[in-house]
Amino acid sequence: MTKGIAAFFIVTGLFLSTAGQVRGDANVYWDFDNGFYPSRVVIGPGESVTWLNIDLDGFDVTVTFDNGFSFPLPNDTSENVQFLSPAGTYSYQGNYGLNTGVVIVNLPPTVAITTPQNNAVLPAPATFQIKATATDTADDYVADVQFLLGTSEATNSIEDVTTAPFQTSITDLAAGTYVLLAVATDSRGAQATNAVTITVGAAPVVNLSAPEISAGEFHFAATGLTPGKNIVLLTSTNLISWQSVQTNLAANSAMTITNPVGTGTQFYRILQLP
Repeated sequence: MTKGIAAFFIVTGLFLSTAGQVRGDANVYWDFDNGFYPSRVVIGPGESVTWLNIDLDGFDVTVTFDNGFSFPLPNDTSENVQFLSPAGTYSYQGNYGLNTGVVIVNLPPTVAITTPQNNAVLPAPATFQIKATATDTADDYVADVQFLLGTSEATNSIEDVTTAPFQTSITDLAAGTYVLLAVATDSRGAQATNAVTITVGAAPVVNLSAPEISAGEFHFAATGLTPGKNIVLLTSTNLISWQSVQTNLAANSAMTITNPVGTGTQFYRILQLP
């Protein structure tokens, strides 16, 4: 049976409580001939390890951690320990010879897509880089970042990048709405995911006239529009990186689009979304 001890232990940075098993995140078995097995388990903060004494000859054992925390494990019983401590490696041993084991409390990595930005609008066919940052705690490291392209039908792998900088490229992406995902995995198997949504607009089929300035605003005349479609006005300072500044719904085949006059040189383009 599982022992329930209503007590909390705070021991040299290791926060442990023994209580009835809640999540059952990992089990460690012990017998006199084999010791602890598996001798290495990996859990997350707040998760639990249950030790079970299954020795056929009736031996008891005492489990003692390196920091001095210990508990008895009589034959045919189990003991659950919840690890409330931060990430780290916690070694322990039994009171018979080389009966040793380790519990690794592992925090997942962090990952964030930095390019393109969420809700970015790109002209079709779109060729661009996907960049992500990924970090992990000091006791392990980021093993890889997998980039994926999601649509309403499927999610396809783009590239699995194993070293920083974590980035990859997409070429000639057709018009549509997509979800870009970055999945970071650390050296102990924990994962984190970040996603952004982008829209690839249809190839330019509309016309944008040279602007007029009135009351501190540019006035663009857009023609060749499809009523009911969204029209996106984009701006750039270098003709390479484009930012969406506004989206309008076309009510007719022609419309006037306004935008405040900014400082410095600005280039403008227009896209009609699919």
